[in-house]
Amino acid sequence: MQRVLIAILAVGLIAGVAVAGYLTLQSCGLNAGFMQKWLPGSCRLDDAADTSTRLASLKQRNESLRRDVVAAERALAQLQCDAVYEQPLPVAPPPTLPDPAPAPTIDEDAWRAGDLGALNGCWDLDSNYRVQHIQTGAITHYTQWRMCFDANGGGTEEMTATNGTRCKGSVSGQFDGAGHLAIDEPGNLQCSDGTMIFQRVLNCALSGDGTASCTETQPELGRTSTVRLRRSKEGR
Repeated sequence: MQRVLIAILAVGLIAGVAVAGYLTLQSCGLNAGFMQKWLPGSCRLDDAADTSTRLASLKQRNESLRRDVVAAERALAQLQCDAVYEQPLPVAPPPTLPDPAPAPTIDEDAWRAGDLGALNGCWDLDSNYRVQHIQTGAITHYTQWRMCFDANGGGTEEMTATNGTRCKGSVSGQFDGAGHLAIDEPGNLQCSDGTMIFQRVLNCALSGDGTASCTETQPELGRTSTVRLRRSKEGR
C-alpha cells in the first residue's frame, strides 16, 4: 500500500512539473493536443497563420506604394516648368545726339577749274610719314602734317613727330591748268630738334574719295614717295 501511494505521488509530481513548464513557456508552436481545453494560456496555430497572412499582405501593399512613388518621381522629372518673370520696366531710350558734322570735302569743280579758292583753309596728312636721318639712319615718325592756305595759294605748314619734334615753314600752291596742284616749299624745313627735312615738291590730283593723292619728290635726294591729303576737320 505504501508503495502504491509513493507511485501515485511520483506520477502526480511529474504531471505537475510538466504542466508548470508548459504554462511558463507558452510556446505558440506547441501543440497541446488533448490538453488544449485545460490550458487556456496556450497559443493556437491558426492565429500564427493569420499573422503571416497579414504580414504578407502588408509587404505586398508596401511594394505597391513603392512602385507608385517611383512612377510619380519619373513623371515629375519629365515636367518642364516655365519661369514667369515680372514685366520689366521699360528702358528709357538713349538721348538723341546731334548728327556729327560731315567731314569737309574738296570743292572738286573749283579744283578742276584751277581756282585757288579751292585751297583756302587747312589740310591734313592722311597717313603716317617717316623721315630718316642721312647720317645716323634714325627714323622719325610724323603723325601730324598740316598745311593751311589763303585764297591766293600762300600758306604755312607744320609737322609734329611722335617724339615731340616740330617742323615749321612756308608753302605755296598753284594749279597747272590740267587739274593738278603743285605745292612747293621754298627751302629745307627746319625742325625743333636742330635737324631739317630736305626741300619737297608735291604734285597732287583728286582721288575721287574726297582726298588728294600727292607724289612727293625731294630733288636734292632724288627720292619719291606718295602721301594723301584731306580737308582738316578743324578748319584753319
